[in-house]
Amino acid sequence: MVAAARRIVLREGFEALTMRRVAALAGVSAAALYLYFPDRLSLMAAVADDLFEGLLAAMRAAVARAEGDPDPRARLHAVMTAYLDWGLTHPDEYRVIFMTPITGVAGHQPGEPGVPAAPTGQATFAALQAEVARLIALGVFRPAEPQVVAEAIWAAGHGLVSLLITKPGFPWSPRDRLIGTLADALCRGFSAG
Repeated sequence: MVAAARRIVLREGFEALTMRRVAALAGVSAAALYLYFPDRLSLMAAVADDLFEGLLAAMRAAVARAEGDPDPRARLHAVMTAYLDWGLTHPDEYRVIFMTPITGVAGHQPGEPGVPAAPTGQATFAALQAEVARLIALGVFRPAEPQVVAEAIWAAGHGLVSLLITKPGFPWSPRDRLIGTLADALCRGFSAG
């Protein structure tokens, strides 16, 4: 059922997601769908969570590959490179999870009672924040609030991915060089020394 909802969302956005359309596409009755998802908002959260799984897997694999690198910033560099690469190789998924106001579409605001969270989405940010906190604790990054630094790093990465997705006609530098340059700048920009 989530796969059916995902297909609708990737083609037409969250605005087009209805319980009846999902049920029909999944080949189940609307009543059966309501057994798993009590309302449209919970289905939307499940789709968002599903979309985040690929990004989280890419970030975790990048951290694993960077283990043992003598540069303590290598894991953060790997996380950011994975984020940027994933966003550019999955532009439709990226648009949905980072460029679409999921809660606003449902008529609710973040933090409002009854608005379900997407745990995998939260885990992707937590992975970034953990790397930042590790570098601050090691003294590699200057003292700061890990959440604020992680948000700044994420915002910069999001800016690049968003621009590359929405402005393909701009004469960009080669993608690998651009990604590497941004990841290097982000990893060195908060350095203690």
